[in-house]
Amino acid sequence: MAANARLHQLSERPPAYLNFLAHLLLADDSAASRIGNLLGDFARGPIEQHCASFPKEVVRGIQMHRFIDGFTDSHPAFLRCRRMIHPERRRFAGIMVDLFWDHFLSIHWKDYHASPLETFCQQIYSEMEDHPEWLAGRLGKMFPIMKRENWLMRYSTLEGMALTLEEVSHRSPRIRPIAKGMEDLTSNYEALDSQFQVFMPELLAFVHRWKINNPA
Repeated sequence: MAANARLHQLSERPPAYLNFLAHLLLADDSAASRIGNLLGDFARGPIEQHCASFPKEVVRGIQMHRFIDGFTDSHPAFLRCRRMIHPERRRFAGIMVDLFWDHFLSIHWKDYHASPLETFCQQIYSEMEDHPEWLAGRLGKMFPIMKRENWLMRYSTLEGMALTLEEVSHRSPRIRPIAKGMEDLTSNYEALDSQFQVFMPELLAFVHRWKINNPA
């Protein structure tokens, strides 16, 4: 789930729509937690330094995001999916698998959330509009485009995924090979989906335990 952080290492420009959806799903059921989980890709440095800038629940969301990223990046299913990426793009496999798994989350959304995906996405945009004071730095600059182009729904179709990969590829000349990532998605579609479905219940269990051990 750390695609945005990886991309920030390659470019100073704001990221294209990346793997926000899973973090939003896993957040506590509050605007503060959901926005905090989004901020996890933008609020850098020690968690303590954010306590003066944001409410406690937003900071908890940032912290949750980081633990989710750590769990994901070391999970065997994630590592297996990375190996499915063509060698010429494999150094960007973390970004690509994060994106692919948000695609599978979109198409299996009803298995994980009671609200339709479109309803959930519109709720997120409304919460972000209601709390501009929490949209720090790049997230604040990015939000108007994010809402206008409905980035959160882009994951749900192959056409949207192709557009996402194309947009991401323009972030830096170094990551231009990502534009051909649809070859990896379509040629390994069932295997990537299968690994996602292995991973997701274990991620949900991990986040449940984390919330119990780190009460709000």
